[in-house]
This record gives sequence, structure tokens and C-alpha cells, in this order.
Amino acid sequence: MTSLHIEELGWSPPSRDARRPDDGESLLRRIVLEVQQGEFVGLIGPNGSGKTSLLRCAFRYARPHSGAVRLDGDDVWVKSGRWAAQRIAVVQQDPPDDFGLTVEEVVAMGRTSHKGLLDGDTAVDAALVDAALHDVELDAHRQRPFASLSGGERQRALLARALVQQPRVLMLDEPTNHLDPRHQIELLGLVRRQRITTLATIHDLNLAAAFCDRLYVIASGEIVACGTPQAVLTEPLLKTVYGVDALVDRHPVTGRPRITLITGPESGT
Repeated sequence: MTSLHIEELGWSPPSRDARRPDDGESLLRRIVLEVQQGEFVGLIGPNGSGKTSLLRCAFRYARPHSGAVRLDGDDVWVKSGRWAAQRIAVVQQDPPDDFGLTVEEVVAMGRTSHKGLLDGDTAVDAALVDAALHDVELDAHRQRPFASLSGGERQRALLARALVQQPRVLMLDEPTNHLDPRHQIELLGLVRRQRITTLATIHDLNLAAAFCDRLYVIASGEIVACGTPQAVLTEPLLKTVYGVDALVDRHPVTGRPRITLITGPESGT
């Protein structure tokens, strides 16, 4: 059973001395977080709170100066990059350089960590690419240059690449950026159906409420709340963490929390 555990993690930007003990100057401080087998866990919080930095520590992009990130008990920062790439797939906010590749070629890159230096593509690789392109509705665009896609199409192609990787853990940084409402719902629904252990930063609180099993709230580099969407998304917490007045009720169809921001002359907006 695949589980992700982040234990007492601290991190400072490279411009600071990462060898110092946690002295209150770290961007991330004493982070404790876990994602159990098959869970879809959301990481929410205001801009600049440390969401993306925490995710980068978890997928071996930014080395923490204290604490540990463990996948099934193994410290990912002790293991090799190849070991991590075979187990953790990442979809980041900013698409990587495509070097003139087609959509199909970008998606097929998800198999790279599972191959030797001289290994060619196999029938299994092709079947995985076909299935992923179908799932994200990009079959018809497979031969198009990746650079010619819209922002939303690129995001879906990158999710396909992550699925082709057959990861144990999926990490998503604002996966619904650039997507229209239909594709936001379909992409997050697809992720849930995979039942891959998933940690995602999500900006839209209603999407987080609708799709996540549990939420962690980060503010000023610290986890300030965790639990189910019903337990976490409360009017007092939204006021404290985001500085907004909101009405939280239940969605009439799903029963999940529904957040309506209160705007108008009396709120100064």
C-alpha cells in the first residue's frame, strides 16, 4: 500500500543559509502531512503561503533543510532521482520546454524512467500512451506540435504523460489552471477515478471541496488545519486564513461544502 509521509519538514529558499536550524526564518516550518493509499488530498492556502514550495520538496526538486519526505517508509531524498521518477509523477503549473515534440512524443516521455539507455518503445508503451490520450480527450491532437496547444490542452497532455508513468504517487500543482469549467471537472474526476495516491495544490476552494478526500491548509509556511472538506472549510477559517467573508453551506446535489464569497459595498469590494 502506497503512502506518503512528510515529517517535520523545514525549507528555506536558496538565498538563505539552508544549513541553519529552523529559527523562524524558514519559508516552510515543521510541516507534517500524510497521504494514504488511494487518497486524493488537497493542499490549499493563500498566495505565497508555501504550497508550491512544499510540493517541490516532496518530489525532490527543492531539498528541505530539516525533516523527511517518505514514500512507503523510504526517504525520497536518500534514494536516487531515477528511483523517485519511477514512483512519483508530477504535473507542474508551468509547462516544460517541448523541444519541438508532438503531443504523442511528450506523453510518451512518461515511460523514460522505466527504460534503459538503449531501450526502444514497446507495444505496452504504445498502449499506455493511447489510453492516456483517450482519457484526456487528445487522441485527435496526438501529431500536433505540443507548443501549438492551448494552455488547457497542454495541461491535459501533461496529465496524460504523468499517467503513462504509472506512478505510485501523483503530485499536481494547480492542475486546473487554464482549464474551462468542463475540463476542470473532467480532469479532477479522471484523477479521482485513477485511485492513485494524490497530493494536489488547488486554488479553487469549491473544486477542492468537491473532489478531495481531505484537505491541508497552509498559511505563512505552516499547516494550520487539516481534515475533511466539511471539517476544514468553515467560515471562521476562511476569514482567518484568506481574510474574506464567505457563506459556507452544502451543495444541493453532492452535499459537499459550497463556498460563496460575500461581496458588495458593505464588504468594501
